[in-house]
Amino acid sequence: MLLGILLHAAITYMQRPMDGLLWPLREQPQHVGFDLLFWWIHGWRIPLFFVMAGFFAAMLARRRGPGGFIRHRVLRILIPVTLATFILLPAMYFIWGWGWVIESRATWHEVVHVHFKDDALQDRFRGPAHLWFLNYLVVYSFVYWAIMRLRGNSPQSAEPALGPTARRLFTTPLRPLIFALPTFGMLVVDPGFYFGYHHVLPESPGAWGYELAQLVYQGYFFVVGVYLFRLHREMDAFKRYAWMYLVLGTLMFIVLARFPHLGYFKDHLGVPEIYPLAACIALFCWFMIWGMTGLGLTVLARPRAVVRWLSDSAYWVYLVHLPIVALLLIVMRDWPIGPWPRFVLIVVVTSVLTLVSYQWGVRHTPIGRLLNGPRGKV
Repeated sequence: MLLGILLHAAITYMQRPMDGLLWPLREQPQHVGFDLLFWWIHGWRIPLFFVMAGFFAAMLARRRGPGGFIRHRVLRILIPVTLATFILLPAMYFIWGWGWVIESRATWHEVVHVHFKDDALQDRFRGPAHLWFLNYLVVYSFVYWAIMRLRGNSPQSAEPALGPTARRLFTTPLRPLIFALPTFGMLVVDPGFYFGYHHVLPESPGAWGYELAQLVYQGYFFVVGVYLFRLHREMDAFKRYAWMYLVLGTLMFIVLARFPHLGYFKDHLGVPEIYPLAACIALFCWFMIWGMTGLGLTVLARPRAVVRWLSDSAYWVYLVHLPIVALLLIVMRDWPIGPWPRFVLIVVVTSVLTLVSYQWGVRHTPIGRLLNGPRGKV
């Protein structure tokens, strides 16, 4: 929740924003600290999300069976994402258009008629915006359900076998290095999986191929999460070495930050440079995944009402935070304060508005029940 707000609030003030990412405003002055914050969060946030998504998908299927699983996925993911696509994305389009008009990249005539002279705008404005990974989760959920149906219509049939060798891969202290190998291989083929934003509506066979490659790249993390569920009775073992992994992940990010292409991926990246770059990204990612997993298991060992409330609110906060961030960027554009105070204000105001709106306008309403199921009064 907060990580998404931090990441998106930092984009405007980056010196080198993500390649292909369309943003409403580019502010001056900028600071390299925002680049480092963005790439640090970006390196592990979504991969960890998909690992956890795979884990909870397997748990949900085990508890509810194939029919209950797919009904839950439709109600909790497909319907909210579809509604957000038709309600939030049009509103965001005009907010982004406002920013482009302010920057003289477009006119209101172009915005209203949805046709831009700027090729970058014309090529990239169609897409799911921040909903892209929820669309991916819908695809993974339907594939997982289809596997259950094809392999005997039982949850256990879709769960991968976890023999002694696979169990050792998950429990060895060297697991960040082991799980980084497939990620490294995919990044060698295309470092743009990390560096670029390409989630736009495909208009050519090649574009569809790239979207499929992205599905495979992110799907690997989902599959790891499904495997991880088989060890849910042994999760205490994953608390070990958590802090060591976080320290090693931080060191890998320091090395990664020394590469000149951080935040500036281009197709002509030299071949000799791809291998150490891909290795740094993959190791950073998996050190952080296993470190954050262990840290989360330690911090969340005992149920806490505040943590449960924040967890429930996270879905709503993520869906609606981005247009709020963009509006605040535009409103605060001419304020006589530096980028860091502006950044802090955006994060705080967005967090307060989204959390308050969740508690008083969403939690105990049909929207809240759609997102999280029924919740008792607190």
